Amino acid sequence: MSTSCCLRRRFLALSCAAALPSVHAAGAPLALRLPNPDAYSAHGQFFIDALKLALAKTADREPPPTLVHAPPDMPRERLRQMLAEGQLDVLWSTTTPEREAQALPVRFNLLKGINELRFLLVRAADVPTLRQLRTLDALRRLRAGAGTFWSDAQILRANGFGVETAPKFDRLFHMLKAGRFDFILRTREEIDAELLRFADLELAELPGVALQYRQPVYFFVARDKPQLAERLQRGLALAAADGSFDALFMAEPGLKAGLAQLRGYTGLKLQLRALEADGQPRPD
Repeated sequence: MSTSCCLRRRFLALSCAAALPSVHAAGAPLALRLPNPDAYSAHGQFFIDALKLALAKTADREPPPTLVHAPPDMPRERLRQMLAEGQLDVLWSTTTPEREAQALPVRFNLLKGINELRFLLVRAADVPTLRQLRTLDALRRLRAGAGTFWSDAQILRANGFGVETAPKFDRLFHMLKAGRFDFILRTREEIDAELLRFADLELAELPGVALQYRQPVYFFVARDKPQLAERLQRGLALAAADGSFDALFMAEPGLKAGLAQLRGYTGLKLQLRALEADGQPRPD
């Protein structure tokens, strides 16, 4: 039997046996079901360590939590559905009105906004023409590409951009090359890595301009575990106050570099409006 199959059976057995209680016996370790950190997102171990830090800050003489990871091949949208259905306890994600309706957001921005400055990945041949576009109205004449379930797609549409989506990540870059749309928004870390990964597609970063919009990354907790959400909120606040969260963040080289790049960026920043609870852009 494959390792993935064994992990799936173990995870589903825990999910089906019973929902984890909100209050556990004194001295017993807290058991939490959550995504596989390596498969679910970049810097997955950082999010796990931040979760453990928040729990440690609020522990009452209890042992460290037991973490049960979902199989690595589970799609993100399936994991979000499992969280909404109480089959998962915690995950981390950018926020949208829909996600906040389905689960309890822990309102502490885990990435300090380093994902909120987005650079335009375009066809290299188009750079001489596109670099003349220096306003949002000019950029709105272009068509964006995004993943089907990316929160960026919702933000772009709410701000007047046309967006074409695709469910498979790699497919987006081939669609850009083929002219299906004009740009993909990426973070500094992402665009640097993807220009190397897709070097044969002749893509490039549009220099000197970036879009910026509020897109915090939160822990989300199953709605039947409000005590856990409140505990994580308290624990993260304590970790921020005593400097231990900053120390954890800065110990991750990619996050440290991203924060320095965000603070040091000197190009043109064009601001997009964030979303309100109704999914519409917030007034300026």
